[in-house]
Amino acid sequence: MNENDSAPLATLEELIRQYCYPEWKQLLKEKNAQLSFAKGQAIFSAGERASHMYMVHQGRVKVVADLGKGRNRIVRLAGKGEVLGHRGLGDEPVYAASAIALGPTVMNMIPMPLFQSTLKANNLFCYQFLMYFAARMRQLDQDTRDLMTLDVVRRVVKVLMLCRDTFGMDEADPRKLAFTLSRKDIASMADTTYESVVRALASLQQQELVELVGKEVRLRKPAALERMLATP
Repeated sequence: MNENDSAPLATLEELIRQYCYPEWKQLLKEKNAQLSFAKGQAIFSAGERASHMYMVHQGRVKVVADLGKGRNRIVRLAGKGEVLGHRGLGDEPVYAASAIALGPTVMNMIPMPLFQSTLKANNLFCYQFLMYFAARMRQLDQDTRDLMTLDVVRRVVKVLMLCRDTFGMDEADPRKLAFTLSRKDIASMADTTYESVVRALASLQQQELVELVGKEVRLRKPAALERMLATP
């Protein structure tokens, strides 16, 4: 996943490899467990005790926040190598949101007490993880602001670009998103209605900015879509 105008954030696996002492790398490797999840299955749920740190080994995940009064909203997407559950660190070790598999997904799981001990024993890793955490929160805040202040069409464009930045493009068709969220999930993330998403996508297709292929989306003019997001 990319920050605007910056290099991609390092993955937790990369931080461990670069900044942990050898004996801690080995311990984390030995204690790591892998668990598979089916499409729609919860990896963890908001309010549960934060027992593990998670890394996406393979697959795709959406992070869903409970806004109260029965309202839920997708606030983040996570792809291969990305960390989940880090907001469970602290004096109240509970998950702040729910993580749900968007398709068949395999997660690496590190026990939270071990991860906290790793932070304490590996100063450079602790610092780099703090920098990662801060960068992730800045990006999340920016994405949230965009999805609150843009008009509906540009909010839908923002979600499409987040799909691109998180999951990449199709290897066989470089213009097609490797994974397109369902119209319902786009609506959730863009904080709008299903019908508004359908109309927005139709408008973008009419302008020849995207091409709809069944439920999937091709980005015909990604530079023009980027300019739409940059326009006040």
